[in-house]
This record gives sequence, C-alpha cells and structure tokens, in this order.
Amino acid sequence: MANTSAFRFVGPTTAISVTTSSSTAVTITPAGNDQVNFCGFLNTGSTPIAVNILAAVPGTTSTASAAVLPTGGNSSTSFILGVAMSAPQVMVVPPSFSITAIGTSNTLYVMPMVDQN
Repeated sequence: MANTSAFRFVGPTTAISVTTSSSTAVTITPAGNDQVNFCGFLNTGSTPIAVNILAAVPGTTSTASAAVLPTGGNSSTSFILGVAMSAPQVMVVPPSFSITAIGTSNTLYVMPMVDQN
C-alpha cells in the first residue's frame, strides 16, 4: 500500500519579485505554534528561478547569501525551480529561514507547510 502525505499551510504566502539580480533576503516565519518542516515553492513564470536559503538563528542577523544561477561548468549553492509550475515544489526547510532568489521577471511564491499525518 502506498504511503500518502497531506500538507497543511501554516503561514502566510510570501511573494518575492525575482529579477536578474539576487533579491533582498526575506525571512520566512510560520504563523501559529506548529513546527514547520516543509515549505512550498512555486514559480509560475517562464524562466527558471534559483533559490538560496539559510536557517534563521534567533538573536542573529545572518541572512541567506545572494542566489546565483549556475552556468556551464560552474556550480551554485542555490536550488533551481522549473518554469510554469502548476503545483509547488515541496522541500524540507528549517523552522524559520532567510531566502534569496534570482531569475528574470518572475514572482516566487513561498508557502510554509506542515505534514498533516
């Protein structure tokens, strides 16, 4: 029998304007008292988006470094979201985190989630 997970949204959806320069770091913090372990990332634009995250440590001001799109022969610490996504890519994340993104004229939607099971 297959195992199915259901996700519940536990915070406001954050929209980040993505351009050819890395966005300003945005901190994603869930609402309520749920322990957030997942987050949905949705790119409805027509070009890929690179996303960089860093766990937010209470009492510090560290933020995610600039997102970088990898190029031929070079690597990046960012993960890549495909184009024209019809559903969010769900990723494991720290409970609260800082995020930056880069692409071209897209909007990135970020949705904190928890596993309902």
